Amino acid sequence: MPWINSDGLRIMLGSEEATAVLSGEYSKMDMEHEVELTLTLTALGTAAARFGSETLMIPKGARISRVTVLTTTTATSAGSAVLNVGLQRHDRSTELDYDGLLAAAPLADYNLVGEIKEYTIGVTGVGALVGTTLSNAGYITADYDTAAYTAGVVRIKIYYFIP
Repeated sequence: MPWINSDGLRIMLGSEEATAVLSGEYSKMDMEHEVELTLTLTALGTAAARFGSETLMIPKGARISRVTVLTTTTATSAGSAVLNVGLQRHDRSTELDYDGLLAAAPLADYNLVGEIKEYTIGVTGVGALVGTTLSNAGYITADYDTAAYTAGVVRIKIYYFIP
């Protein structure tokens, strides 16, 4: 069972220490960083929950340039589900902005396999943190609004640079 030591570090032992994850940060040749995670939409709830590995976070001082969504499994909903992706502060309990990366991104943007949608400033569904510099580091969170997803897997890519 994981625990937090006196330095604030999460300590994991046994099988939790080597759990495979569906997220990570990729090295690029330019100054831009790319963080990618896979979201199974049916695993989302109406409250923001942390996704990705225990070590995957967007650092303080990062300037978010864009977010892309690639559909790998057809996304469906019994209603008009919308996707929120945001950040939670390092303490794992305080909201940085739970819809700061994607804010009510409509299902029509990512409902077909192979569909790629890029969210930049001015695009419907983009969050308020895109185009800004983070004042705090944050873990990635996700949730849905309006209606639950009945199927779907998407890959989220978050692009940032350190000015």
